[in-house]
Amino acid sequence: MGRNPIEAGSAVPGEGTADLGAPVASQPVPSDRGGVRGAAVTVLTGILAAAAVLAAIPAGAAAGEPAPPSSFAKRELKPVDTPGLDPVLDGIDVVETSATRRAGRRLDETAQAQGRATLRWLAADRARLELVSHAAQAGDDVTRDRTTLDRAQATRVAGETELRRRRATERRRQAALAVQQAELRRLAAAIVASGTTDRFAVLGNPGDYSAGSRREAVRARTLGAQSGRVEQERVPWARARGSRLAQQRRVARAVAAQRRAVAALAHAIEVRDEFATLLDQATAESARRLDDLRAAEGDTHDAIVARREARLTATVKGLDLPLVAVDAYWLASAAAPCVVPWWVVAGVGRIESRHGTAQRSKLLADGTTTVHIRGIPLDGRPGTFPVHDTDGGLLDDDVVWDRAVGPMQFLPGTWGRWATDDNHDGKADPHNLYDAAGAAAAYLCFGHGDLTDEAAMRAALLSYNRSVPYGTRVLDAGRRYRDELGLPDEPPEASPATSGN
Repeated sequence: MGRNPIEAGSAVPGEGTADLGAPVASQPVPSDRGGVRGAAVTVLTGILAAAAVLAAIPAGAAAGEPAPPSSFAKRELKPVDTPGLDPVLDGIDVVETSATRRAGRRLDETAQAQGRATLRWLAADRARLELVSHAAQAGDDVTRDRTTLDRAQATRVAGETELRRRRATERRRQAALAVQQAELRRLAAAIVASGTTDRFAVLGNPGDYSAGSRREAVRARTLGAQSGRVEQERVPWARARGSRLAQQRRVARAVAAQRRAVAALAHAIEVRDEFATLLDQATAESARRLDDLRAAEGDTHDAIVARREARLTATVKGLDLPLVAVDAYWLASAAAPCVVPWWVVAGVGRIESRHGTAQRSKLLADGTTTVHIRGIPLDGRPGTFPVHDTDGGLLDDDVVWDRAVGPMQFLPGTWGRWATDDNHDGKADPHNLYDAAGAAAAYLCFGHGDLTDEAAMRAALLSYNRSVPYGTRVLDAGRRYRDELGLPDEPPEASPATSGN
């Protein structure tokens, strides 16, 4: 990889501010190489947790230092699921480590458990939906049978009312018939009583015989007329009686129909209540399975988070930088106020601190360095020019001279003016690569416009460190990253990397 990027003399004395590129000791780059796990997940979660770092220091900078812009666009970084494939966090192969292997196995296990929980919930909810249909049908049956019972009751009541009316009519007809029958009996008795006299009258003269015959004929006509009246009354009585008997049979059928309707309604209510009980049980089972599914989804989410964190701390395959560094440079490019290729910021990070791994430091998944990387005191020694303390030693632990700090090697005074909270954890920390890379990108943009050609890039790098060889080393390192990873110079506007992870 050529000369160690952090070396004495990277800051050139006498050329304006000595704000960046202060020398620090050279240390080997730690790496943990193993097999490559190529599994990609479809549901992605960003791992950009808040770090316990220092806030921005509002200290003055050296004379002639440019002021930061009032505002510029920043990408919010939140730990939320990202649909699709993140070109940096999920599209780049890393050197497999024991941590990535464990995280991958855990993700496989949780994904399988989530699949099983999904199937169980789908089966339980399908059973619930079927019971919903049955319970609704049972409710309709109860309504139907209750309507049937109401109609049967109404039919019975109407039939009984009509039966009472027909009984009254039959009684009236029967009473009228009884009157005529009684009269017939009375006439018959009278005729019988007078019949003896008439029989003895025939022993007299022929005139007496003729008179008796006439009386007999009158009696016969009288009985015949009364019998006719009896028959006249018998016909409506018989008709009324038949009508009453027919209505009585109809009432009996109505009573039987009502009894059947009562039994059917009781059965329908029993079935409805049984389905209601089963539905309550199925609903509870579906809810329990849904809770299990949500718990499984939470486990999968946590596994995705753990896998991403493990990948973030792993080294990019074939290169010398951890994945979290690529992500920090990518996001710094996305948030920059001008067009600045991510690989230019990456080149600066390589030269300044080997991406936060100088001085035996490591880069955590949230971009924070495990060691507060500090440069040598800028006390005017060869290769530097003097910069007196600007932060009371708060950032660089030196109350006499300033030292460059963090993975992008900002002077405390410069950081106080360009401090950036690019990971949106509420603190601007020069020892966090997300914050430092964002500040570096903004600093490179200031006064230079879009860095779309080498001349503009070199001019911007000269403001970062007044050394032409420094700019060459930065661009050489950055181009290597660009060629190896094949990422575009800047994140597309619609990229998941620019919309939050």
